[in-house]
Amino acid sequence: MHSDYEVPFTTTGCEVDAWTTRTTGQIISAQRLSDSGMNLAGKDELTRPWDIHAERLVACTDCHNSLNNPSYVEIAGDEQAEHLSFDPRRLEIGEYLQQPLHEFARPGYLASQGDALHSESAEGCTSCHQVEPTHDWLPYRERHMDALACETCHVPQMVSPAVQTYDWTVLNAAAEPYTACRGVEGEAGSVTALFEGFEPALVERSIGDGKTDLAPYNLVSSWYWVYGDPARPVRLVDLRAAWLDGSDYNLEVLALFDEDRNGELSPAELALDSDEKTALIAARLADMGLDTPRIRGEVEPYAINHNVATGEWAIRDCQTCHAEDSRLVTPIALSGYSPGGVMPELRSGAGATLTGRLVQAEDGALFYQPDPAEDGLYIIGQTRVRWVDWFGALLFLGTLAAVTLHGGLRFFYSLKHKPESHAGEKVYMYGVYERLWHWLQTVAILMLLFTGLIIHKPEMFGVFSFPFVVQVHNIIGFILVANALLAAFYHFASGEIRQYIPQPRGFFSQAFVQVEYYLRGIFRREEHPFEKTPDRKLNPLQKITYFSILNVLLPLQIITGILMWGAQRWPDLAAGLGGLGPMAVLHTLVAWSFASFIVLHVYLTTTGNTTFAGIRSMIMGWEEVEGGPHSEEKGAIAS
Repeated sequence: MHSDYEVPFTTTGCEVDAWTTRTTGQIISAQRLSDSGMNLAGKDELTRPWDIHAERLVACTDCHNSLNNPSYVEIAGDEQAEHLSFDPRRLEIGEYLQQPLHEFARPGYLASQGDALHSESAEGCTSCHQVEPTHDWLPYRERHMDALACETCHVPQMVSPAVQTYDWTVLNAAAEPYTACRGVEGEAGSVTALFEGFEPALVERSIGDGKTDLAPYNLVSSWYWVYGDPARPVRLVDLRAAWLDGSDYNLEVLALFDEDRNGELSPAELALDSDEKTALIAARLADMGLDTPRIRGEVEPYAINHNVATGEWAIRDCQTCHAEDSRLVTPIALSGYSPGGVMPELRSGAGATLTGRLVQAEDGALFYQPDPAEDGLYIIGQTRVRWVDWFGALLFLGTLAAVTLHGGLRFFYSLKHKPESHAGEKVYMYGVYERLWHWLQTVAILMLLFTGLIIHKPEMFGVFSFPFVVQVHNIIGFILVANALLAAFYHFASGEIRQYIPQPRGFFSQAFVQVEYYLRGIFRREEHPFEKTPDRKLNPLQKITYFSILNVLLPLQIITGILMWGAQRWPDLAAGLGGLGPMAVLHTLVAWSFASFIVLHVYLTTTGNTTFAGIRSMIMGWEEVEGGPHSEEKGAIAS
C-alpha cells in the first residue's frame, strides 16, 4: 500500500515486505505508473494509475468492511452514478459506531455474484458495478460474465514483478532460499533491472453455489526438504547445518557444487541438478537423525484482484481469447528446473483449483499449461477437436480429388468418343420460387461456411472483426431457417415434396443403373439412364442424397446452431445436452459435410447436355432435355 503520492513509488525486485505484493505483484496506489520511480518497460506510455479504485478514493475498508457496518445494508440512493449499483464511499465507521467489529471481511468470491449483504466475503466487482451500461458492445454478455471473472479482462497485465519460485532445498551464504522473480529482465534487486511485468494465469475459481469462473492468479512454485512419516518440513536450523559451517559453506558441499572452483557458489551453481548433489544434502540431513529426508514440491495459486485497469488498458479484442494462441491457454513459467528431479504437486487455494497440467521443456524449465476443457469450457475459435478437423478436411479434399479425377477422365474420353446427336427439347423445369429458394439457400450456406471458418480459425483471418463475423453468422443462420421453413411449406402445399422421397420399389436396381452410368457410361458420352422431366427432376441417387440433407443434415445443423446461439439464454438446456462441446463437434462435422456436398453438387451440374446447362436452367428456368429413340424406354424405367 503506497499512500504518499508526492514521493515516487519504487522497488527493486519482488522481495518486498508486503506479502501480497511479493506473491502477486499487486501494488495499491493512486499514483500513475509513469510517475513511479520504477524502471518499467514502456514507462512513458503507462499513464494509468496503479489501481483505479485507489485513484477514485475507494479505501480498503470500503470493500473489506467491518462485519457489523450498517452502511452495507442500506439501499442505494437515486443520485448515485448510473454505472454503479452500490457506492462504497460513505462515512467512516467511527463516525456512527461506538463499537465496530475489528474483524474485516475476508477475501472471498461469493460477493462477486452481487449478494454481499451480511456476507463475510469482501465486496466483489458486481456488488458496486452494473455490467449493462458499460458492456453493451460485448456479444453474448451473460455468457462471458458467467464464465469469466471481471478481473480476467480488467487485470490483463501485472506491471510489477512477483515471486515465481522459492527453492528451499538450497541456501545461500545468508541462509536464505533461492528465489526467482517473474516479470524482471536482468538481476532482480539490481537498479538496472527492467520490469516487464507478466500475464497472470487464468485459473478456475469457485464462486459459490457450485459455480465457477476463470480468474487471474500468480502461481508460485516451491521446493523444500521433508522427513519422516507423516512428512514434516525440515527446520531451517537443520537445513542451515547441512549447508553451512557458521557463515561459510561446508567444505564437502563447496567441493561438489563449486564448478568453477572460485571458492563461492553462484546462483547457477546453487542448484540440486544432479543425483550426486541431491544425495549429498540428503545424507547430511540423515546424519542429523532426520528419517528418510526427501524433496517435495508444490505449486500454489495466489489471487489477483487489484491493479484494475479500465478503458484502453482492459482487454476488448475478442481474438485475445478466441484464437488458437488464446490467452486462456497461455502457459506460465514455474521454474527454470526441478530440484532433485521432483515434479511439484498442484495445490488448490484462494478459491482456485489448478486443473491444467505441468509441462517440462527440453532444457528442464517447468511450465503450467492451463486446460479450459478440464474446466468444462468450450471457447469458440480456440477449442479444437483435432479429429473433427482432420476428418472434415479429408472428407472435403477427398471429394475435391474425386471430382477432379472424374472430370479429368471425362475430358480425356471426350476426345475419343464423340457425343451422339439427339434432338433436344426445351422444358420449363424450375419455377420462379424454386429458383429463388435455391439461390437464397446457396448464398446463405456459402456465407455460413465462410463466416463459420473465420469463427473456427480467427487467427487465419485477422482482417475480419470477430464479433462482427459472429453477428453476421447468426443473422444469416436465421435467414436460412426462415428460407427452409418457407420452402418446406411450398413443397408440401404444391406436392413437390414427392420428388425428394425415394420410392422403395426398384430403388436399388435404379440406383445401380445410375452408379454404372457415372462410372462408365458418362465417359462414353452415353445418354442419361433416366429422362429428366418437371415431374421427375431427380435421379435415384439425387433423391437419396437430398432426402438425407433435408431430413438429417440441415435439421441437425439448424438445431445445433440455435442451441449454440441460445446457450446463454437457455443454459440449463445446453448443459443438459452436454454443453457447447458436443454441439460444436456436430455443428462442425455437418459444416464439413455441406462443404463437401457443394463441391460434388456443383460438379454434377456439369454432367448435363452441356457443361453449363444445369446452372443455366436454375437461373432461367428452362432446360434442354435429351430426346431421341430411347426417350420412351427411359421414361418407362424412371416410372
